[in-house]
Order: sequence, then structure tokens, then C-alpha cells
Amino acid sequence: MSNVPKHLKSGSECPTLKEGQLRLYGMRFCPYVHRAKLVLAAKNIPYEEININLTAKPEWYLKKNPPGQVPSLEWIDNQSKETRFIPESLIVSDYLDEAYPQTRLQPTDPYLRAQQRVLIERFSNVVGPFYKILRGDPKEGIESINKGLTTYEETLQNTYFGGSKPAMVDYMLWPWFERLPLLKDAGFQFNADGNLPKLAEWIQNMENNESVQKVKVPFDILKKFIDGYVQGKPEYDFE
Repeated sequence: MSNVPKHLKSGSECPTLKEGQLRLYGMRFCPYVHRAKLVLAAKNIPYEEININLTAKPEWYLKKNPPGQVPSLEWIDNQSKETRFIPESLIVSDYLDEAYPQTRLQPTDPYLRAQQRVLIERFSNVVGPFYKILRGDPKEGIESINKGLTTYEETLQNTYFGGSKPAMVDYMLWPWFERLPLLKDAGFQFNADGNLPKLAEWIQNMENNESVQKVKVPFDILKKFIDGYVQGKPEYDFE
């Protein structure tokens, strides 16, 4: 989206939800929201974007989703006219793939789908160290993240984790790979020893993907947000 909506915070009012319009609640710099936006882009699903200030969450959003997390999806059901609401990045992404089946991102084979879900679930072995490095514990974090990345290097047997073209698994993993350059100041450099050639090529292919380019946040803006986040003073609205 060219015009990035401001992040709504405590004291704001919830915008009116219109019939026939899918709404994504998110935060511009959140990798979990990034997952849902990649799926929306890959499937060419139109939607309304409402950003949430996660430091001063709106009271109305907490009523919809008490944990206050993003992303979440909301819409008015065409038949019942009831408002529907789904939280959590993986649940939102799976729902979108089922509800808009024209371009399926999940494999139809149950065993293959299960194998790819294992890759997504075990990605915490990369995500955990990523945040450890980001928050000032580079020594242990760098060792752990390299170990986690090696596992994915060994697993990658095709152009993408999903096969010859990006699939759900690729989009679910990608947001953190896009953010790896943020760890440079902490001493982490991806593929510094050259032992991750398949992942390096996968990253290049993903960077050239149309959906990835469509929802990418410019690195300098992302870096500015992360600098404030690490200091405990995240700023949400700037260019």
C-alpha cells in the first residue's frame, strides 16, 4: 500500500467496518504481520489495513483481542452479517489460503503439508536467537542462529522450501530472513563462512519475488524503528 495508515492508539475510535471489506489489524514493522501481508499479496486479496500502536494499544482493540497481539483479521460474513475475527499469524494465513483457494499456497498432499508445517514450527530455533542478538546478547545468539540456519540449509532441496515456486512455508519464514541485516551492528553476518550457499540463493530468489517486493518496508525505515525498539522507545509513525 502506498499510503501507510497511522498506528491507532489508546483513546482512538475503531474505524467502521464495511461489508464486503476484509480488514487486517497489524503493525507496520512486525514480522508476524509481515507473514499475513505476504499471503494477501501472493493471493491478490484486497484488504483494509488498520495499524495498531503496540505500546499504547487502543481500548477497542483489546476488547476484540484481549492479548492485544497482531496480526488479526476481521470481516462481516456475507450470509449471517455477523462480524468475524481471527487472530495469530499462522491461523490468519491458513484461513486466507482456505477461504481464497484460487492460488493455493499449501500443498494438497497431507504429508507434505505436515512436513512444511514442521519447518515453520521449528523456526523458533532461528527466531529466538534473532531477538537475543537484537537485545544485546550476541555471543550466544550468533552461535545459536547459525546452528538453526544450518538446519534449514540442509533441508532446502529445491529452489524454494515449497518446491519450484514460493509456498506458504517460504512466506512464513521470510520476514526474519529479510531482517537479518539488522543484526550487522551486533556482529552477525549471514553466511560469513560461506557454508549456507543454498539459503543465500533462496534469499536472492525471495527478494526478487513480486509479493515480497510489494510488502517490503524500506531498510532504513525498518532500521530506524528497530533502533527505537531496542532502546525501549519504539516510534511507529515516520517516513
